[in-house]
Amino acid sequence: MTNLVDILSSVLYLIESRNLSIDVAFKRVCKGRICADSLNERERIYRLAREFIANVIKLRCIYGSVSRKKLAKIFLIGLYNNTDKAKDLEPWCLHSVPKWLYTEMKDLIGDDVNNMFKFMLERVWWLRLNTLKAPEERILRILEEETTIERDKDLWYLYRVIDAKKPVRLLKAVKLGMAIPQDKASCMVVESLKPKPGDVILDMTAAPGVKTSLIVMLTEGKAKIVATDLSKRRTIAMKNLLKNLGALDYVDIAIADSRHPPHNKLFDKILLDAPCSSSGSISKDPAIRLHLLKRGKIEYYSTLQYELLDKALDLAKEVVYSTCSILPEEGEEVVENVRNKAKPIDPGINASKGYSRYSVGNTVARFFPHMHMSEGFFIAKLISMKNI
Repeated sequence: MTNLVDILSSVLYLIESRNLSIDVAFKRVCKGRICADSLNERERIYRLAREFIANVIKLRCIYGSVSRKKLAKIFLIGLYNNTDKAKDLEPWCLHSVPKWLYTEMKDLIGDDVNNMFKFMLERVWWLRLNTLKAPEERILRILEEETTIERDKDLWYLYRVIDAKKPVRLLKAVKLGMAIPQDKASCMVVESLKPKPGDVILDMTAAPGVKTSLIVMLTEGKAKIVATDLSKRRTIAMKNLLKNLGALDYVDIAIADSRHPPHNKLFDKILLDAPCSSSGSISKDPAIRLHLLKRGKIEYYSTLQYELLDKALDLAKEVVYSTCSILPEEGEEVVENVRNKAKPIDPGINASKGYSRYSVGNTVARFFPHMHMSEGFFIAKLISMKNI
């Protein structure tokens, strides 16, 4: 158990001190040390690490400010499931989320908040067929050798993973770039854009490029696509991903701050999947629970999103603005702040409406984990008044 305690406590340390994701933290801890003798054992330890991080807030509610190592030991012994200790916990402790997040979400969606956070304990895996690499039938044959999958009712190219013989990232079709792990809500962002052959499209803050590749696939490589990102490292990673997915030849890539582009070229459509708190992606990365303990970054992201959206509306007739956030500061409030220069319209997708307390609530879309088996997402489609 000593080795496991060290691994889990080290992962927690990196997440809290370096603001890392669970995947990056786990890889760093296991780099240079033997975390497991086999792939199956490594996966078991990784799943333990995910469960541990998902329950840190709950553990601290019960046991207070103990050391990370003691917390990991308590988790491994199983004391955190002690019903006597857990029965009197406040709901935010029980769901292992920041108190402010639980309180504000309950104010927005009522008692449904409990279903939402309960559903965020498990990730739903979706696979998007990549017909740039192979025909649909071939991809499905390869997938069905290793998985049990179910086609989505809305999108022909999207399948939910019911069961798999190995981790999704190691599936043959995924390694070959024929199937791409992509959440349903993420696909719906691109569907809202309704990209068509001949469109001139800008994908702002495009890295890692998964949505960019879907635009290429849906337009059969016949749209003019520019993808930008501020980070050189992320842009290089995007270039490599697009190459692996067979989409690189159809995309012009640039390193740029989209708030201050080096040109004022006009586009038909802009996709702005903006940097955000990732509060809707807790099921994907349980480390976000801990990152959100400090609420201060929400205001930063909200301001950044406004600046990006404001610029996008100067450059295109149509803009789709989205965030993987369940917070209105990273959604409805940003849209309301640009209503002097843009008109929100129905995104035309099968989704829930936005939060009703906002005037734009009926013309924007939201995805909720417990309702749509997806990450939490906000999507708005806007028509620029400047370019009407």
